[in-house]
Amino acid sequence: QMFDPYVTREITVRDLLTHRSGLPTFGGDHLWIGNDLSRDEIIRRIRYLEPTAPFRTTFQYQNLMFLVAGELIPAVAGIGWDEAMQQWILGPLGMTESNTTIRALASHPNVAMPHERVGGKIAPVAFDNLDNVAPAAALNANVLDMAQWMRFNLNEGSIDGQQLLDKDIMWEMHSLQMPEPLSRRSADFQDRQFYGYGLGWSLSDYHGRKIISHGGGMSGMISLQTLVPSEKLGIMIMTNFAPNSPTRALAYRIIDSFLGAPERDWSQEYLEWGKQARERSKEREKALQDTRISGTRPSLGLAAYTGTYQDNLSGPATVRLEKGQLYFDYNLRHRGRLEHWHYDTFRVIWDNPIFDMPDKAFLTFYLDEDGNVEKLKVSFYDPLYFYRVN
Repeated sequence: QMFDPYVTREITVRDLLTHRSGLPTFGGDHLWIGNDLSRDEIIRRIRYLEPTAPFRTTFQYQNLMFLVAGELIPAVAGIGWDEAMQQWILGPLGMTESNTTIRALASHPNVAMPHERVGGKIAPVAFDNLDNVAPAAALNANVLDMAQWMRFNLNEGSIDGQQLLDKDIMWEMHSLQMPEPLSRRSADFQDRQFYGYGLGWSLSDYHGRKIISHGGGMSGMISLQTLVPSEKLGIMIMTNFAPNSPTRALAYRIIDSFLGAPERDWSQEYLEWGKQARERSKEREKALQDTRISGTRPSLGLAAYTGTYQDNLSGPATVRLEKGQLYFDYNLRHRGRLEHWHYDTFRVIWDNPIFDMPDKAFLTFYLDEDGNVEKLKVSFYDPLYFYRVN
């Protein structure tokens, strides 16, 4: 069930797989990042997630829609998504080292540990548990198994002489379903004429060749698979450190070499692009600081803001006071110290500020007509409102 009854009636599997539901980009991700909600409960709460674009008009990347698509399998085939992955894909493709759960990953004798920049140093971090959103993000594999997956895609659904999926279906998956705006910067930098999304694939072009690709990333892990069907070329890059620029630079370097194209220093160009992005981030932070109103104080004593808050979409959150400092607790990932910003607005200083956390999160308290705290607004990715229950 969606927020809009019309969308509930009309949404199709194709809509789920092309990110055109109208729901916000990464909207609702806080339901599974750091949470232990079941897949069914996450799907039940989607009805409370408000759209930010008209249905079928705008590409907005949505992990929850892939969760819904995966959970259609039990209704249609009578087996769960994890079992279907083993029976329909991993087994037939000989991907014997691959699995779809945190338990199987943790018990594997040879795994790469994720790494993040923590306190200015690169350090290992814990694996993300993606079991409750597995259809969107939970394939654990090595490069040899992923080579089998790429062979399957490059050979139009066939591997080792066996046609596992109809060629027409493969063509449909690899065909443009949802165009995306192409910036002048991207067109010039990556020599692109078009950009968009197929059924679970990003589609673009480079040097006149169609490029089929998709990246993946969670805490301390970044991957990128790139297919050039006309050349029967597949590239799989897997890293256990979060910055994603090296994966893109390496993929383009390999394609250039394969095509005999003029050599470009992609590493330097991506480093420069990253530097410019960091400069823009600093400028945004400065502009943000300029909006801060100095000399203000909270309307109430800090203890008056403490308590339990509730939201139909997000569930419960708490604000507590410890040694004169307010803290916000939502789940294992979304918790942190509240630093006074101005008036009744506080900036959230996350306990675990790794790359997939919003680095400019604010929390604002709202008072009722009697001067008591009624609700709070917090910006994880999109603004969320929690109403006070005690």
